[in-house]
Amino acid sequence: MPADLTPGVLPLVTVLLATHNGRRWLPEQLDSVLAQEGVEVEIFARDDISTDGTAEWLTERATAEPRLTVIPSDGASGSAAANFYRLVQLAPRDREYYAFCDQDDIWIPAKLASHVRLSTALGADGVSSNVTSFTANGERSLIRKDFPQRRFDYLLESPGPGSTFLMSNRLMELTRRYLDSADATKPPQYHDWLLYVLARAHGWIWHIDAVPTVEYRQHDANVMGANVGARSAFSRLSLVREQWHRGQARLLVRIALGVADEAHRSELHRMRELVDQRSIRARFALARRASQLRRRPRDQWIIALLIIAGVW
Repeated sequence: MPADLTPGVLPLVTVLLATHNGRRWLPEQLDSVLAQEGVEVEIFARDDISTDGTAEWLTERATAEPRLTVIPSDGASGSAAANFYRLVQLAPRDREYYAFCDQDDIWIPAKLASHVRLSTALGADGVSSNVTSFTANGERSLIRKDFPQRRFDYLLESPGPGSTFLMSNRLMELTRRYLDSADATKPPQYHDWLLYVLARAHGWIWHIDAVPTVEYRQHDANVMGANVGARSAFSRLSLVREQWHRGQARLLVRIALGVADEAHRSELHRMRELVDQRSIRARFALARRASQLRRRPRDQWIIALLIIAGVW
């Protein structure tokens, strides 16, 4: 559990920055991290074999910025999530707070300090938040993730973009143990899902803050965008129809069972049975639990219909 803050001493947050061909956005993102108020920051960056000068720019910046450390690449990771997984494994293990950082966003100045305060006040091992998406032509919109948490929402969605996450030392250590285990030969395709599953299934507190703390840049190279608009909806429906989403849920429920406390274990066993089965009886039983699978009421109805129809 996060420790109490010592009066007069700024908390140190270790920021894990994953990059790949992000040279055009990186200076603004990095400046916003270094300008965080009310905390000390140290940044560990790992570049995933960029071809646009990102790695060279980071190395040059690190020579003049003692708070930035570039971790030498040990080969291509293949995805943003895999890059973050390597950062989790390679970062110092004795820090109190950790945060994930994308290469193309902008953090508001109080992001880390406000989340440290929430973590301490609530005893939360994970804190995330809403974000404000923005485009090059000036369009802005609030992306809400703070709908009330449900019993098993961690099996079907994350608590917000990973770039909003603040995590405790013990949650990071639990993540490392999973990544170092034989079960991690094919980890979840999104690192934010993994951290949320491990915390919630273990019975630890995760808080989703209503205050947006990240300016979430939307562009043609986003790995996962803001989930707004018809194009985004069609893309996600395609993943549902291809059973990718169900496959990830199968993986996540097994990970959850590996760390679950006794209060969650019996229900998780039942959830695993329902996610694994495709019979009509199993579909209706799972659909009846839709209110526990997603946070937003609209999404609960949608997932229930997809399950009953056999699409999900």
